[in-house]
Amino acid sequence: MKPESTLKVLVFDLHPISRKGIRLMLDTMELRMKVTEASRERQFYKLATSQRFDLVVLSVNDVDNLNNEVISPILPKTAVLYTEEGAEIAMDLMALGGGACMSKKCNDTALKEGISAVLQQRRYVCATTQAHVNTEYWRFRAIRNGAGAYRPRVRQLTSRESEVASLLKNGLKTGEIADRLQIQHSTVSTLKARAFRKLSVTNLVQAIQTLD
Repeated sequence: MKPESTLKVLVFDLHPISRKGIRLMLDTMELRMKVTEASRERQFYKLATSQRFDLVVLSVNDVDNLNNEVISPILPKTAVLYTEEGAEIAMDLMALGGGACMSKKCNDTALKEGISAVLQQRRYVCATTQAHVNTEYWRFRAIRNGAGAYRPRVRQLTSRESEVASLLKNGLKTGEIADRLQIQHSTVSTLKARAFRKLSVTNLVQAIQTLD
Protein backbone atom coordinates (compact mmCIF):
# COMPACT_ATOMS: atom_id res chain seq x y z
CA MET A 1 0.00 0.00 0.00
CA LYS A 2 1.48 3.31 -1.08
CA PRO A 3 1.67 6.06 1.57
CA GLU A 4 -0.60 8.34 -0.45
CA SER A 5 -3.22 5.64 -0.97
CA THR A 6 -6.53 5.82 0.88
CA LEU A 7 -7.10 2.75 3.02
CA LYS A 8 -10.54 1.17 2.90
CA VAL A 9 -11.58 0.20 6.42
CA LEU A 10 -14.64 -1.70 7.65
CA VAL A 11 -15.64 -1.29 11.30
CA PHE A 12 -18.18 -3.66 12.86
CA ASP A 13 -19.53 -3.13 16.36
CA LEU A 14 -23.14 -3.40 17.51
CA HIS A 15 -22.86 -0.33 19.75
CA PRO A 16 -22.76 3.19 18.23
CA ILE A 17 -20.65 4.54 21.11
CA SER A 18 -18.05 1.80 20.56
CA ARG A 19 -17.99 2.48 16.82
CA LYS A 20 -17.43 6.16 17.53
CA GLY A 21 -14.56 5.30 19.87
CA ILE A 22 -12.95 3.07 17.24
CA ARG A 23 -13.22 5.82 14.62
CA LEU A 24 -11.68 8.39 16.96
CA MET A 25 -8.79 6.01 17.61
CA LEU A 26 -8.33 5.43 13.86
CA ASP A 27 -8.29 9.21 13.31
CA THR A 28 -5.20 9.50 15.53
CA MET A 29 -3.18 7.13 13.34
CA GLU A 30 -2.45 9.81 10.73
CA LEU A 31 -3.38 7.57 7.81
CA ARG A 32 -5.72 8.35 4.97
CA MET A 33 -8.75 6.15 5.55
CA LYS A 34 -12.22 5.75 4.15
CA VAL A 35 -14.17 4.12 6.97
CA THR A 36 -17.39 2.16 6.45
CA GLU A 37 -19.42 1.15 9.50
CA ALA A 38 -21.57 -1.95 9.96
CA SER A 39 -23.99 -2.03 12.87
CA ARG A 40 -25.68 -5.39 12.18
CA GLU A 41 -24.32 -8.87 11.43
CA ARG A 42 -26.16 -9.18 8.12
CA GLN A 43 -24.86 -5.79 7.01
CA PHE A 44 -21.33 -6.79 8.04
CA TYR A 45 -21.45 -10.04 6.05
CA LYS A 46 -22.78 -8.25 2.97
CA LEU A 47 -20.06 -5.58 3.05
CA ALA A 48 -17.28 -8.03 3.87
CA THR A 49 -18.14 -10.31 0.96
CA SER A 50 -19.04 -7.70 -1.66
CA GLN A 51 -16.23 -5.16 -1.22
CA ARG A 52 -12.46 -5.26 -0.78
CA PHE A 53 -11.13 -3.75 2.43
CA ASP A 54 -7.54 -3.16 3.49
CA LEU A 55 -8.47 -3.44 7.15
CA VAL A 56 -11.43 -4.87 9.06
CA VAL A 57 -11.91 -3.90 12.71
CA LEU A 58 -14.22 -6.56 14.13
CA SER A 59 -15.70 -6.29 17.62
CA VAL A 60 -17.00 -9.53 19.12
CA ASN A 61 -18.18 -8.38 22.53
CA ASP A 62 -21.85 -9.21 21.87
CA VAL A 63 -21.77 -11.61 18.95
CA ASP A 64 -22.69 -15.14 20.10
CA ASN A 65 -21.78 -16.72 16.83
CA LEU A 66 -20.01 -15.74 13.62
CA ASN A 67 -20.12 -17.55 10.30
CA ASN A 68 -16.48 -18.57 10.06
CA GLU A 69 -16.83 -19.81 6.48
CA VAL A 70 -18.05 -16.39 5.32
CA ILE A 71 -15.42 -14.31 7.10
CA SER A 72 -12.47 -16.71 6.64
CA PRO A 73 -11.11 -14.89 3.53
CA ILE A 74 -10.90 -11.55 5.38
CA LEU A 75 -9.43 -12.81 8.67
CA PRO A 76 -5.77 -12.03 7.76
CA LYS A 77 -6.82 -8.38 7.31
CA THR A 78 -8.88 -8.38 10.50
CA ALA A 79 -8.08 -6.78 13.85
CA VAL A 80 -10.32 -8.43 16.45
CA LEU A 81 -11.38 -6.36 19.45
CA TYR A 82 -13.13 -8.11 22.34
CA THR A 83 -14.50 -7.70 25.84
CA GLU A 84 -14.36 -10.47 28.43
CA GLU A 85 -17.62 -11.93 27.09
CA GLY A 86 -16.14 -12.29 23.62
CA ALA A 87 -12.73 -13.68 24.61
CA GLU A 88 -13.42 -17.25 23.51
CA ILE A 89 -14.70 -16.13 20.11
CA ALA A 90 -11.64 -13.90 19.68
CA MET A 91 -9.33 -16.86 20.41
CA ASP A 92 -11.15 -18.94 17.80
CA LEU A 93 -10.84 -16.20 15.18
CA MET A 94 -7.09 -15.91 15.80
CA ALA A 95 -6.71 -19.68 15.50
CA LEU A 96 -8.53 -19.49 12.16
CA GLY A 97 -6.11 -16.88 10.82
CA GLY A 98 -7.02 -13.49 12.32
CA GLY A 99 -4.44 -10.76 11.86
CA ALA A 100 -4.52 -9.22 15.33
CA CYS A 101 -6.33 -9.72 18.61
CA MET A 102 -6.67 -7.01 21.25
CA SER A 103 -8.69 -6.79 24.43
CA LYS A 104 -10.70 -3.60 24.80
CA LYS A 105 -8.88 -3.25 28.13
CA CYS A 106 -5.70 -2.51 26.18
CA ASN A 107 -4.53 1.07 25.87
CA ASP A 108 -4.65 2.97 22.58
CA THR A 109 -0.98 2.26 21.94
CA ALA A 110 -1.59 -1.50 21.89
CA LEU A 111 -4.67 -1.08 19.71
CA LYS A 112 -2.70 0.99 17.22
CA GLU A 113 0.14 -1.53 17.21
CA GLY A 114 -2.31 -4.29 16.36
CA ILE A 115 -3.89 -2.34 13.52
CA SER A 116 -0.48 -1.34 12.16
CA ALA A 117 0.60 -4.99 12.25
CA VAL A 118 -2.41 -6.03 10.15
CA LEU A 119 -1.69 -3.31 7.60
CA GLN A 120 1.91 -4.56 7.42
CA GLN A 121 0.71 -8.16 7.02
CA ARG A 122 2.02 -9.19 10.43
CA ARG A 123 0.20 -10.93 13.27
CA TYR A 124 -0.18 -9.34 16.70
CA VAL A 125 -1.71 -10.16 20.09
CA CYS A 126 -1.83 -7.70 22.98
CA ALA A 127 -0.42 -8.55 26.41
CA THR A 128 -3.91 -9.19 27.85
CA THR A 129 -4.64 -11.70 25.10
CA GLN A 130 -1.28 -13.42 25.55
CA ALA A 131 -1.91 -13.76 29.29
CA HIS A 132 -5.31 -15.28 28.56
CA VAL A 133 -3.78 -17.80 26.13
CA ASN A 134 -1.10 -18.77 28.67
CA THR A 135 -3.76 -19.26 31.35
CA GLU A 136 -5.75 -21.52 29.04
CA TYR A 137 -2.64 -23.59 28.26
CA TRP A 138 -1.89 -24.34 31.89
CA ARG A 139 -5.55 -24.99 32.67
CA PHE A 140 -5.87 -27.65 29.97
CA ARG A 141 -2.51 -29.15 30.87
CA ALA A 142 -3.74 -29.61 34.44
CA ILE A 143 -6.95 -31.24 33.22
CA ARG A 144 -5.08 -33.60 30.86
CA ASN A 145 -2.74 -34.61 33.68
CA GLY A 146 -5.69 -35.48 35.89
CA ALA A 147 -5.10 -32.82 38.54
CA GLY A 148 -7.86 -33.84 40.94
CA ALA A 149 -7.39 -30.80 43.17
CA TYR A 150 -7.57 -28.40 40.23
CA ARG A 151 -10.85 -26.49 40.16
CA PRO A 152 -10.88 -24.18 37.14
CA ARG A 153 -13.43 -21.41 36.96
CA VAL A 154 -16.55 -22.36 35.00
CA ARG A 155 -17.51 -19.50 32.73
CA GLN A 156 -21.12 -18.85 31.81
CA LEU A 157 -22.21 -20.27 28.47
CA THR A 158 -23.77 -17.99 25.88
CA SER A 159 -27.36 -18.71 24.90
CA ARG A 160 -26.21 -20.42 21.69
CA GLU A 161 -23.60 -22.54 23.49
CA SER A 162 -26.22 -23.59 26.06
CA GLU A 163 -28.60 -24.52 23.26
CA VAL A 164 -25.99 -26.71 21.55
CA ALA A 165 -24.93 -28.29 24.87
CA SER A 166 -28.56 -29.11 25.71
CA LEU A 167 -29.12 -30.76 22.31
CA LEU A 168 -25.91 -32.76 22.69
CA LYS A 169 -27.09 -33.90 26.11
CA ASN A 170 -30.35 -35.04 24.50
CA GLY A 171 -28.40 -37.26 22.12
CA LEU A 172 -28.46 -35.21 18.91
CA LYS A 173 -25.44 -35.43 16.62
CA THR A 174 -23.63 -32.48 15.03
CA GLY A 175 -25.51 -32.73 11.74
CA GLU A 176 -28.87 -32.99 13.48
CA ILE A 177 -28.10 -29.94 15.62
CA ALA A 178 -27.03 -27.98 12.54
CA ASP A 179 -30.32 -28.82 10.84
CA ARG A 180 -32.36 -28.03 13.95
CA LEU A 181 -30.71 -24.63 14.49
CA GLN A 182 -30.25 -23.92 10.76
CA ILE A 183 -26.53 -23.24 11.10
CA GLN A 184 -23.36 -24.69 9.53
CA HIS A 185 -21.89 -27.99 10.80
CA SER A 186 -18.60 -26.16 11.44
CA THR A 187 -20.45 -23.61 13.58
CA VAL A 188 -21.89 -26.40 15.73
CA SER A 189 -18.39 -27.83 16.19
CA THR A 190 -17.06 -24.39 17.20
CA LEU A 191 -19.87 -23.85 19.71
CA LYS A 192 -19.38 -27.35 21.10
CA ALA A 193 -15.63 -26.77 21.56
CA ARG A 194 -16.23 -23.43 23.29
CA ALA A 195 -18.83 -24.96 25.61
CA PHE A 196 -16.44 -27.77 26.54
CA ARG A 197 -13.69 -25.25 27.32
CA LYS A 198 -15.96 -23.17 29.52
CA LEU A 199 -17.22 -26.27 31.34
CA SER A 200 -13.62 -27.48 31.74
CA VAL A 201 -14.41 -30.87 30.20
CA THR A 202 -12.82 -32.79 27.35
CA ASN A 203 -15.66 -35.05 26.18
CA LEU A 204 -19.44 -35.33 25.98
CA VAL A 205 -19.77 -37.68 28.97
CA GLN A 206 -18.04 -35.17 31.24
CA ALA A 207 -20.14 -32.35 29.80
CA ILE A 208 -23.38 -34.20 30.55
CA GLN A 209 -22.25 -34.85 34.11
CA THR A 210 -21.39 -31.16 34.54
CA LEU A 211 -24.72 -30.01 33.13
CA ASP A 212 -26.77 -32.38 35.37
